[in-house]
Amino acid sequence: NITEIHVLSDSSRHSKQIVRDIRTTLLSHFNLDVDYKIISVAQVNKNLPVSSDFRLLYEGYTNETNSDRIKISTRLSWDEKIYVGEAEGIKSDKNVLMVAVMSTLDAIKKAIDLDCFIVDDIQSANVAGKDVMLSAITHIEHGKESMLVGSSIITNNKIDSAIKATLNAINRKICLFI
Repeated sequence: NITEIHVLSDSSRHSKQIVRDIRTTLLSHFNLDVDYKIISVAQVNKNLPVSSDFRLLYEGYTNETNSDRIKISTRLSWDEKIYVGEAEGIKSDKNVLMVAVMSTLDAIKKAIDLDCFIVDDIQSANVAGKDVMLSAITHIEHGKESMLVGSSIITNNKIDSAIKATLNAINRKICLFI
């Protein structure tokens, strides 16, 4: 069930029209009828420059394994600085992906100097004939929890895609902290 929809738009159209368009699109394309009350629209002056400089960039990962455990180091960069996050755990198909996400969140924590993200779930799914990694992250701010979801098409390997899906989930939130 969709519980919240947040939209950022310019001020060229009234927010009520944007909400109507979202509801119409969801109904016509996905047969989902959502209550207008769950849709929030934030509008900005359209003359403000939009910059993607705030996004953490994925630089790669390394892993060390033995028969029972895996340690993953994820490298992210922003503004010519490198942030390396690490996590380790028991080596199993599912837990390797959790360790990848935790190492990504550790790198993010170092970049924004704030510990506010928790791994909820990481899993793969088949969407439109493509294997996709889905990451669910809880963001906690002032005692309020919100779920962030990201995705990445699996192209290289599942660890790589888990990291990219996690960044996809949180990169828009990070701009508020950097």
